[in-house]
Amino acid sequence: MIKTSKILAVLCAAVLGVSAQAKVMDSSVATVNGKPVLASEYDAYVEEVTAQYAANAPQVLERPYAKDIMGKEILKDLIAKELIYQAAQEAKITVKDSELDEGVNEIKNRFVIDEKTGKEDPKGAEKRFNEALKKQGLTMKSFRAKLTKEIASHKYLEQELPKNIKPVEEADAKALYEDVQAVLKNNTKKIKELEKKDPQYLQQVQAIAAKLKQLTSEQVRVGHIYLAVTKDMSADEVAKKAELAKKIKKEIDGGMDFSVAVKTYTEDQQALATGGDMILIKGIAPKEIDAKAFSLAVGKVSEPIKTDVGYHILKIKEKRAERAISYDDIKNDLGQYLAQTRVLEAQGKLLDDLADKADIKITKEFELDKVIAAKQAEAAQKEEIKK
Repeated sequence: MIKTSKILAVLCAAVLGVSAQAKVMDSSVATVNGKPVLASEYDAYVEEVTAQYAANAPQVLERPYAKDIMGKEILKDLIAKELIYQAAQEAKITVKDSELDEGVNEIKNRFVIDEKTGKEDPKGAEKRFNEALKKQGLTMKSFRAKLTKEIASHKYLEQELPKNIKPVEEADAKALYEDVQAVLKNNTKKIKELEKKDPQYLQQVQAIAAKLKQLTSEQVRVGHIYLAVTKDMSADEVAKKAELAKKIKKEIDGGMDFSVAVKTYTEDQQALATGGDMILIKGIAPKEIDAKAFSLAVGKVSEPIKTDVGYHILKIKEKRAERAISYDDIKNDLGQYLAQTRVLEAQGKLLDDLADKADIKITKEFELDKVIAAKQAEAAQKEEIKK
């Protein structure tokens, strides 16, 4: 069973991760059984997720109709939350003051670390917590109300989900292990059987197999100096990069510490935090790098290596041979994976059941829907003409 105290660890994101205060007269983007899904909450959620993508994966935001695709998923999530909370109310789920206080305290504990200094500052935690509430447009009263709703929803889930979750047995974990091994060994007959039986399950097995291959393949830890070469560079500019790479190698051979050379010359700014260190998995890196990294002895420094994106100098720091992982090595991980998968499946089914019984009206308009509708109308018109 899901423990309420463990759930509270994620509530800070759910409660403080929305940066606008919901107002009574706020417009809505949808209604669930007559209850509004507020536009302010939707807009704040979109803003929060957009900021995360902008910081970590900006290329996602450049895709066609990226904001609409993201917005539709966010709206779906907000509707699901409202469905669950309404179900919790109908089930007469209550939240004790002690549970609410525990939730507030767990969230306050996040502010013990001063983000500006990165150090612990228990005395300033209360102040930083209150500043966060103010920034989010929340009073303590509205914060507690929001947190109460979240806790009630999770209590409802922990009450209902176990009713439809089959416990994971060792035979289940063994069967998954055998399927993963079939994919790793490229057993085409078994793979076709899995695809025919359940394509989605096969995708999950393939994802596990890919991760397992990464963990077990031959690996090498290298120091990496990188000089970028771009397509818009002239031949002279590329030649200068090549000469610089030779100069760096000569300085390292002459006694310059490799870590100093990394700090002085590498153009991979993200790698500076690790001193240029990176892990290479055999068969994953460009073939020119792969060939050198796995053939040089530990402690050796490569000559400059030319690839499509520039010049690389590697220092071999550590090697790890390919290894096998037995069922006993990962049986607990497989069991946990299956348990988590079953929780998600049960939650999906519960939401589908709640949605089927609910009156859901979406008022938010997306440009993507208009484009899809136009294309469908055009296709229908062409079919009509053919007749």
